Parts: sequence; C-alpha cells; structure tokens
Amino acid sequence: MSAVEIDSLIARLLPKVLADRDLGDGRSFTQLHLNHLWALSCMYAGECYEESLLAERVPAHLPPQVHIARNPTAQSA
Repeated sequence: MSAVEIDSLIARLLPKVLADRDLGDGRSFTQLHLNHLWALSCMYAGECYEESLLAERVPAHLPPQVHIARNPTAQSA
C-alpha cells in the first residue's frame, strides 16, 4: 500500500477514532487508538498491511492539541 493511500485512510478515519470515547478523551493518541485505526484502515482498504507503516504516518496527521501518549509506534512484545 502506498503512502498516499495510507495518508488518505488516516485523514478519513482519524477523526472518528479520536472521537470514540471508548478509546479515550481524544486529547492523547495511544496504542489503543493506533490499533483501532489500523484495523479500520485495513477493513476500509480491503487489505491488511504492516501496522508500522501506519504508525510512521500518523504523527503528521494529528491535530496540534493531540499529543502522542507513551510511544504508540512501539510494537508490544
């Protein structure tokens, strides 16, 4: 999947993910947000891709008032 396609999915789905109160208050982006955004984007794209590709692109799309909490780009072991 190209970076342009991933960026398009992020732009489309990130507001929904940040607004989901089951995932948090929308002021910080957590690993849970990343996992949810990745799963949704795979579903919308109709194909699965590496979560790390998404994690690399997300920071550029976050609104200024949203901070990244505890390095959501790190893969859990």
